[in-house]
Amino acid sequence: MKVSSRFRYGLRLLVDLAANYKKGPVLLKEIARCEKISKKYLEQIVITLRAAGIISAIRGSKGGYFLTKSPNKIKILDVYKILEGQFAPVDCLDNKRICTLTETCPTRPLWTLLSDAIKKTFQNVTLADLLKDNKGNFPK
Repeated sequence: MKVSSRFRYGLRLLVDLAANYKKGPVLLKEIARCEKISKKYLEQIVITLRAAGIISAIRGSKGGYFLTKSPNKIKILDVYKILEGQFAPVDCLDNKRICTLTETCPTRPLWTLLSDAIKKTFQNVTLADLLKDNKGNFPK
């Protein structure tokens, strides 16, 4: 299973904003420079995150982007859903009509198990968790 660059970069953008939570807005060009991500690509991601209300911006010389709520209130699953939509490692989990073998497929339980495990992990980890532990000792 691969995670899209949109989600990975969006998450890195949010972790950067989480690190600066309550310190003031951060310029997108600074995040792009620090994270080594194209500013143009981040601009596209920011549109989606702003529309979802997870970040906001202030214009002007002291402007930039900031989180609209505390990093410990932003779950990775929510970020995934905002940037990617519904979660399923295979399309037939979300849409049974695309496969005629949905009821008898021998691999469907495996995909359901995988989907549930990833959802549980993403549900239990917040931006604050990513800030405090880069060794993977996240809540179970």
